Amino acid sequence: MAEKRPVICLPAIDWQYLLHRPQQLMLRFARAGHPVHYRNITQIPGTPPETIEPNLYVYNDFDNLPKDLVKPIYVVYFPAHAAWLEKTESNFIIYDCIDDDPVFDPHEELMLSKADLVLCVSEKIMNKHKGKHPHLLFLPNGVDIEHYLAIGQPVPPEINEIRAKAEAIIGFTGAFYQGWVDIDLLYRIAESRPRWQIVIIGSSYGWDFSGAPSNISYLGTRPYQVLPSYTKCFDAGIIPFQDNRIAQGADPVKLYEYLASGLPVVSKRLPFVQGLRPPLVYAYDTVDDAISAIERALSEEKDHGEASRKLRADFVSNFTWDSRIKLLLAEIKKFTSLET
Repeated sequence: MAEKRPVICLPAIDWQYLLHRPQQLMLRFARAGHPVHYRNITQIPGTPPETIEPNLYVYNDFDNLPKDLVKPIYVVYFPAHAAWLEKTESNFIIYDCIDDDPVFDPHEELMLSKADLVLCVSEKIMNKHKGKHPHLLFLPNGVDIEHYLAIGQPVPPEINEIRAKAEAIIGFTGAFYQGWVDIDLLYRIAESRPRWQIVIIGSSYGWDFSGAPSNISYLGTRPYQVLPSYTKCFDAGIIPFQDNRIAQGADPVKLYEYLASGLPVVSKRLPFVQGLRPPLVYAYDTVDDAISAIERALSEEKDHGEASRKLRADFVSNFTWDSRIKLLLAEIKKFTSLET
């Protein structure tokens, strides 16, 4: 059998930063037999590549990339890489567009001109690129369902402490980026409902929580391996995004992770929750709407929790990372001699 084509990933984040879409897809490329070479943003000359698992290598010094890779498949997340990425007959270039970020604008035209295939994480991004590239694939985000079942993971002691003083725990996981998150909304919810505890897990991007209401608990980052032990203890998961260009084009991984954990999702009414209704998603427009949405989610969960969790599990079963890589490999095979 011919050796499967190598994959070179040019991401926008380091491998160790968090386990997000680039890492999830690269893990599955590797498990399908493709040697994967992941270039960290942080480069430290002279450091050898790190083997994450068989077939998957992370580079802090990209000069150590083997020079004899045959017919590589490039997967690009930050379009500025297009400036030094040479298009040849033997390589295949994928632009995985997972954000409609203004910082991409100066580089995206060149990236599209060099890409053989463009992946679009949302319908908004799909519509943005229609007519600009002949080969688009709608590929939303996904989740590792088994991981988020958290079987056998104990309740973290700090969650037990929070639970002891909380009527309900409203959880947020992921990057607490000020350009995305409506911080004022979270503070106003906390002030209006002092018996609720809002638990935030993830990078704070420098936000100082010292002035936050006392019922907001910022726990910092937690390893992906134990994150489900936290989410399974939430009563609801919240996606408190601002309504801006980035959020309009987003498909948050946390949406699928909350649902896989069995949680009702309370979210700003944005395109990524269009068509999703209770008991999957409780959408809001204003602060008062958000409080009412949380109250409704908590109330309905008490009355219909088991049936609601079954509906969420059924829904999210269609959004696995394994199904995503299967679709992507099939699409690549249409254009290349990809060995699957």
